[in-house]
Amino acid sequence: MSARRILVALAAVLATLVVFVAGVVVGGHAQATGLTRLSDPLRSLLLGDSGQDLPSQVLGVLRDDYYRDVDVERLERASADAIVKALDDPYTAYLDPDELRALREHNEGAYYGVGLGVAQRDAQIVVTRVFPESPASRADVRAGDRLVAVEGEPVGDRTLEAVVSRIRGPEGTTVRIGVATGDGPTRTLRLERARITVPAVEARAEAVAGTTVGYMALSQFTRGASGDLRDSVRALRDRGAEALVLDLRGDPGGLVSEAVGVAGVFLPDDSPVVRTEGRNSPARTFRTEGDPAAGDLPLVVLVNRGSASASEIVAGALRDADRAQIVGERTFGKALVQSTVPLRDGGALKLTTARYVTPDGFDLAARGLPPDVRVVDDPVTPPDEALRRALAVAADAA
Repeated sequence: MSARRILVALAAVLATLVVFVAGVVVGGHAQATGLTRLSDPLRSLLLGDSGQDLPSQVLGVLRDDYYRDVDVERLERASADAIVKALDDPYTAYLDPDELRALREHNEGAYYGVGLGVAQRDAQIVVTRVFPESPASRADVRAGDRLVAVEGEPVGDRTLEAVVSRIRGPEGTTVRIGVATGDGPTRTLRLERARITVPAVEARAEAVAGTTVGYMALSQFTRGASGDLRDSVRALRDRGAEALVLDLRGDPGGLVSEAVGVAGVFLPDDSPVVRTEGRNSPARTFRTEGDPAAGDLPLVVLVNRGSASASEIVAGALRDADRAQIVGERTFGKALVQSTVPLRDGGALKLTTARYVTPDGFDLAARGLPPDVRVVDDPVTPPDEALRRALAVAADAA
């Protein structure tokens, strides 16, 4: 076929398409298809001249032309969820207003719930900590259990914030959760919500082979945690501590500003703690400020698979500075920079904007931080084998 004949054929096809589209939109073919009195959004969708992004066009068409009433706000949230899920990043999520409130309560360190610390591990929600005298503790939920369901619905692909938001609620109300230990069957528990005040730091002195070792457990990096830890270290030194153990097991992290402050309890002024690397955010190195409250006392950091994010930042900084020995298990592997951008519906987009790298360049998010001394606590036995080993290592270093 000659080039001229091809061009003539293409012109005929294009002319037919133009007539068809014009007929549908303007009215010539509209009676047969039922597309009468089309709204501006639908006209724009067909002709592509709206200037709006695709989700906005689709929502506009549904709002104006769908045969039933449309809950536009619900569709907008579903659209936001779908866009974020397409990234295949479990740590980037759209937070509705309730989920955003749960995140803010977590950062403040007090909330109404059942007393669970949880973290996302691959496709599972894992219990990392159970607070003493809490509803979850009284129901014999243990660290390492998997959270399977909330109110009869599998946690499935829900974000961590969405799961936490469903567990929390007004004081005195109840929530039904499903938990499983190992490969065992799911246990369904109905728990009454109570006010949970998370102690940032638990501290005490331990006598180990004639040596006084100061022990500090940091539950999470909530606002003010670094100041509480600094006060605890000073108090332990006043009591004669010759070495220190910082327990970060089950600590899911929190505010990076508090992580820098915690590192500053042990590192000299202006020491590098962590640096960020991201496609659209400038590289930045976070440094300590002020003199270390711990002085030069020997230090052991105790970690496990539940130590994540800010916990990994602190452990990595202390390891790179040769300031501490790391005892326990490889850490979680979730040291990512998370930013929260408010949205007009009262929710927010929590997105990953960069990754955290230790001062020596170790990528914490890639595989977690390995321990110098590996030891795993057996949850079945009464003794805490990991803590015993950490205290012994600290005493030997004194």
